[in-house]
Amino acid sequence: QLRRQARERREYLQRRAREQQQQRQRERRESLRRALDENRLLPTELRREALALQKELEFDFEAPAGTGDSQDDEYRWAGLEPPKVMVTTSRDPSSRLRLFAKELCLLLPGARRMNRGRAELGALVGACRAAGVTDLLVLHETRGRPDGLTVSHLPHGPTAHFTLSGAVLRQEVGGLGGAPLAAPHLLLLRLDSTLGKRVGTILKHLFPVPRPDSRRVVTFANEDDVILVRNHVYRRRGRTVELEEVGPRFQLRPYLIRLGTLEQGDAADVEWRWHPYTATAPKRRLLSAT
Repeated sequence: QLRRQARERREYLQRRAREQQQQRQRERRESLRRALDENRLLPTELRREALALQKELEFDFEAPAGTGDSQDDEYRWAGLEPPKVMVTTSRDPSSRLRLFAKELCLLLPGARRMNRGRAELGALVGACRAAGVTDLLVLHETRGRPDGLTVSHLPHGPTAHFTLSGAVLRQEVGGLGGAPLAAPHLLLLRLDSTLGKRVGTILKHLFPVPRPDSRRVVTFANEDDVILVRNHVYRRRGRTVELEEVGPRFQLRPYLIRLGTLEQGDAADVEWRWHPYTATAPKRRLLSAT
């Protein structure tokens, strides 16, 4: 079992490295194509290999719509079967964190909650792999307030770390009936940059494919690189639609994405990291294209 997992991990990393190399080569060819079409000087980094790239352009063609390199895509089989999500907490959780973990399971259809106990991360991830779990969610807290969420996609990654804030439980929203258990429709608003699409892919594959007649909507709305998470049910009254928030309500802000799983820690390669202490940090919009 361990040898098979190590072999699958090596093959996965080789496919990812090959695709990244092909992506860089496509970007160089595209840069050369634009320079030739606009009749301007070639970029400095392309001048030595311009002739070789121009020969490749002769055999280059546009891929049909909907196709692309996805041999290293961790989510290429998503949607064929409902995801199996496991939710757990840090050690010795407070009562509020346990309640928030329970409500997070209500937000994610089919998710199950597991008491952490004294289990190490390696044993925890190994047990989830053996049980066929697709995503492991770990909640963190500071002085009884939920303030962190880690989403680890199994068996090979990625692992996304989020800062969690503004957690409001269902009973604090007020005016609620029973918890809706149907798979929701998803709204991903203003997650249109490369990083935003990556974060949106990680979040949306925690949910199964909904039925067309589902009356439940979960929204991930980006505002200044903070993702607002809202859970609503709606009903039609004539020509109008009434929304009712059913909770829980919270906000997410990504700060780290690693290519490995949770137990690998710093040994896994970093795909993206938030760098707040730069001169352009107040001006940047990372999750949206504008």
